[in-house]
Amino acid sequence: MRRYRYRSPKSKQITTGVFVVVAMILFQGKDSLYYHNGNGGDDWKIGSPQTHVFNAHQTRSLEDLQIQALTLVNRDRQLNNLPLLVADPLITKTAQGHAEDMAKRNFYGHDTPEGKSPTDRYQALGGKGGVGENIVVLPGSPYFSLNYGLVERFQKSWMYSEGHRKNLLTPNYTKFGYGIATNPRTAKVYAVQNFQ
Repeated sequence: MRRYRYRSPKSKQITTGVFVVVAMILFQGKDSLYYHNGNGGDDWKIGSPQTHVFNAHQTRSLEDLQIQALTLVNRDRQLNNLPLLVADPLITKTAQGHAEDMAKRNFYGHDTPEGKSPTDRYQALGGKGGVGENIVVLPGSPYFSLNYGLVERFQKSWMYSEGHRKNLLTPNYTKFGYGIATNPRTAKVYAVQNFQ
């Protein structure tokens, strides 16, 4: 007697979804399964990752990503005995605007093609004083969405870069803004941290 198996369209969708997730994990390597930030340096520390395989790759809202970015910055500032930063709406708007502009116009730099600096962009929105800035681009990203894994990855890379870490650990900064954007055509992801 033959046994026949019936596969519903829903089970096919689930199987396809599982296959895509497994393929992403394998493609992205060990960071998909295990996040480790190392020990920092001789005179600075970096905190334990807040990201793991179960929360790293789900698509998140822009607001969720910005909250996570501030959490990671404050994690590292606290470990280094520095005051915590607070999110500032105008600085956040400046950072997000620059991330979106870089993604839209496919350029990468602190200054726009017209020569506008981070401080110029902040003051054009009504801000007073100057701002510090960290930027990063992930070219040809295998990621299909903006997620906590990216935010953690960018924070780690900034902390292990002396110039970027200097911004992150500047004692007199009190305000923070974060922007992140992607260009679907080029698959690049851009992120911006602004400080004041």
